[in-house]
Amino acid sequence: MNHYFKLPINATLSLVQPTIAMATTLFDLVDSDREHIRRFLDFVDTTKEANDEINYINMKLSGYVKGTDRLFLIAYEGELVGSIDLHSIDSRNKKAEIGYWVHSSQIKKGIATKSVQKVCQIAFEEMGLNKLTIFADTKNIGSNAVALKSGFSLVGTDKEDIFMYDIFCDMNKYAMLKSEFTV
Repeated sequence: MNHYFKLPINATLSLVQPTIAMATTLFDLVDSDREHIRRFLDFVDTTKEANDEINYINMKLSGYVKGTDRLFLIAYEGELVGSIDLHSIDSRNKKAEIGYWVHSSQIKKGIATKSVQKVCQIAFEEMGLNKLTIFADTKNIGSNAVALKSGFSLVGTDKEDIFMYDIFCDMNKYAMLKSEFTV
């Protein structure tokens, strides 16, 4: 993966600019961890082949051009292990949401937290955003911990906010302002 554009976070962790050539690798990553990722993210059920990842990457790259999305893949020790993005970017109000997932074989290593912190730095320092939000299912202990460890504050819980897999899920909302961000 050394020939791809990477933004190092530390010696073993980096954010990678996605390309269509990575679609099969990204699909294989999702496919090998469906049960884990599916618990809290419903895109897994519609990701049935590498072409679905091509469509996803194209959609995100189109969003990047329009100013509504910014997708990064997460590489740990030179291998793709997950994804993180800024979405619902609102340039007028200078805010966006962050979403992320990491393969279950790589959790509890600080990968998601360090990736979130780097994306916050990009959003605040390079993109000029003022507010970032993370939504996490109340049952997703790991994602809630990442938000807090990354310096986000719990704003509140939206009861029955998401309808997924035939049940309503409560979602915690976390926020961080540019003035609260420390590198």
